[in-house]
Amino acid sequence: MMNWGKWLTGLLAVALLAGCAATKTQVEQAAAAAPAIVEKKAVPQDPALAISTAEVMQLLASAEAANYVLVDARPEVKFNEGHVPGALSIPKPMLEQNLGKLPKEKTIVFYCGGLHCDLSPQSAEIAMKNGFEKVKVWYEGEPGWAKAGNYLEVELPYIEKLVTKGGTEPFLLVDSRPAVKHSQSFIPRSVSIPKAEFELKKGLLPADKSIPVIFYCGGTKCNLSHESAELALKLGYANVSVFAAGEPAWKEAGLPMWGDQASGVVAKPKAAAGGLPESIAVDEFKKLIAEGKVQAVDVRSAEDFAAGHLLGAIHIYDEDFIFKAKESVAKLPKDGRVVMYCSTGGRAGGAYYAVLGESDYVNKQNLQYLDKTIIINPDGGFVIE
Repeated sequence: MMNWGKWLTGLLAVALLAGCAATKTQVEQAAAAAPAIVEKKAVPQDPALAISTAEVMQLLASAEAANYVLVDARPEVKFNEGHVPGALSIPKPMLEQNLGKLPKEKTIVFYCGGLHCDLSPQSAEIAMKNGFEKVKVWYEGEPGWAKAGNYLEVELPYIEKLVTKGGTEPFLLVDSRPAVKHSQSFIPRSVSIPKAEFELKKGLLPADKSIPVIFYCGGTKCNLSHESAELALKLGYANVSVFAAGEPAWKEAGLPMWGDQASGVVAKPKAAAGGLPESIAVDEFKKLIAEGKVQAVDVRSAEDFAAGHLLGAIHIYDEDFIFKAKESVAKLPKDGRVVMYCSTGGRAGGAYYAVLGESDYVNKQNLQYLDKTIIINPDGGFVIE
């Protein structure tokens, strides 16, 4: 951008050096030609409506989060490029037509592009005029969230544009699933840094910590990408985001995949070597669980296991099969059917292949994993999607 002050000074200097004095009219004309420098003022804040970034962070990390709804008032394209996790996209011009999507019994928190953006207070005004009494405006909005050291979530259209349209700006797309899942099928241009092996492979991350790093895994029920994003933030990366819809959304959209499956490579089934297929069918899994004829192994985190697990399941964290292999394998049954499970099949698949590589385990032929999304209630009841 041209520095107009220096330009005017230079004009006068040239005139003097040339031996001719610039007239007052010439200087006034030059000044008039220079564009006015306008600084956009911050949007006035209503103390009765204002909520701070610190308060939003505290709310989202507490049980109170269920009583709040975050609404991103920016245009959808900006929402797709990065938004606060869990937020709804309702651009301000579309709010009145979509007020029915918002529960009046909950507190609605509007945000947009920061202290100079007026879309959120305007949205709050519309909501209040339409009978919403519990309304807040988060004036710091998305910039405040990122500045406080949090990651953003991005949506499929943004990832598709990055991957398929190219561009000059660097970025790194990271697959946080186990390496075996990545090798089967992955989003083009992504690199494999399994969350379980993050410490071992973090050297694959950019040396320049300002470069955008985007993590994805097995969909909205998969936490591996979120956990990896937190680890990246701790390493000092300043532009971290999560493509929460992940590989399933990319595949469902009919976008091109890379990997063995996309290339037509078919892995030799374990059954051909005298063992059971690596993944178990849903109907068979349900039947075996109901009859108590299988040992289920929950490889999720200890917190997830405590929140609800299959009846009779034992807990062995998936990363322990990598970093504490001997100890973890020793906990597995020496005979009978053994099925590993997690939330979406990713961790279970990684643990399964880690055990196959462990030569001391004597029951490999009866080992399988559930390659499906499973939702488990606190009482042990479950639904497989």
